[in-house]
Amino acid sequence: MASNSTRWGIMGASRIAHDFMVALKTLPEIEHTVVAVSSRSLERATEFAVRHKIAKAYGSYKELAEDEDVEVVYVGTIHPEHALLCKLALSHGKHVLCEKPITLNLKNTKELFDLAKVKGLFIMEALWTRFFPLYAEVKNLVDSNILGEIRVAMVSFGISADHVERLQDPAMGGGALLDVGIYCLNIVDMIFGGQEPTSISAMGQKTPAGVDSTVTITMLYAENRTASLTISMAAQLPNEAVFAGSQGSLTIHSPFHCATKFTSPAGTKEYPLPKPSMPLNFVNSTGMRYEIEAVRKSLLSSETQNSTMPWSTTERIFRWMDEIRRQLGVVYKEDI
Repeated sequence: MASNSTRWGIMGASRIAHDFMVALKTLPEIEHTVVAVSSRSLERATEFAVRHKIAKAYGSYKELAEDEDVEVVYVGTIHPEHALLCKLALSHGKHVLCEKPITLNLKNTKELFDLAKVKGLFIMEALWTRFFPLYAEVKNLVDSNILGEIRVAMVSFGISADHVERLQDPAMGGGALLDVGIYCLNIVDMIFGGQEPTSISAMGQKTPAGVDSTVTITMLYAENRTASLTISMAAQLPNEAVFAGSQGSLTIHSPFHCATKFTSPAGTKEYPLPKPSMPLNFVNSTGMRYEIEAVRKSLLSSETQNSTMPWSTTERIFRWMDEIRRQLGVVYKEDI
């Protein structure tokens, strides 16, 4: 292990954690070392450790939090566990990168950031989209006025997920909004430069269990800008993002949340990703390498926040999601 290597601990021997490991392995070994993995099941943690050549496996998250070799924790568990595990890691002096959504609501998110501030520790929600090189180029083009004045954003993200039990269960933080809708809100926030909408209107269908299944969201902005979002866990949608202005439009092609291709008036441009060394569970997951790099840079600079995904951005998007759920009547026990 290199003396200046970023030392990771993995909470959750999950499918997304597997992809995280594959993405991390596309980066220089001298810069990143995974020293331990933990799960509620020692058997699962051990299997994960063997598969990814990790030295230590723990059958509890507390053991990993107490491991002095771990510098920063990646939380890749189910949604309702995120807040608790982030608190556990922070309380033991660990920096944190947590899968989205970092919690289930704004209140719990602020509590995490308050704790990190008191502890002087880094924490970031893993909205990996923000770190893809493609999006920096898209933002530069938009800011160059190649599209003229941006008037309309149209974004869709839908998956057919009737078979995914956690998405159907409010106790698991289920619903389309927190799973895929967060990406739609994020891309609009990115391209619109963090501007607050003047109004948000949401309508949709709920499942018998009370979580959002298909939702349409209209966001009105100053300067006559409108964002129209459609999200669903009941049907596959185009999963593209289109930004239209007075002089043309730009399309971020599917899957827009981890895109490798976009088309603008200047033509089509592609940003290929590194090939994975092992099969992936989710599309384009080697793109997680960019957020992993960003965490290392922040830690080397002794930052508690990353400027590309600061706490204020996470809080803003959670404020919108809380309002959308309020309008839909979707309530989690964490809200009460």
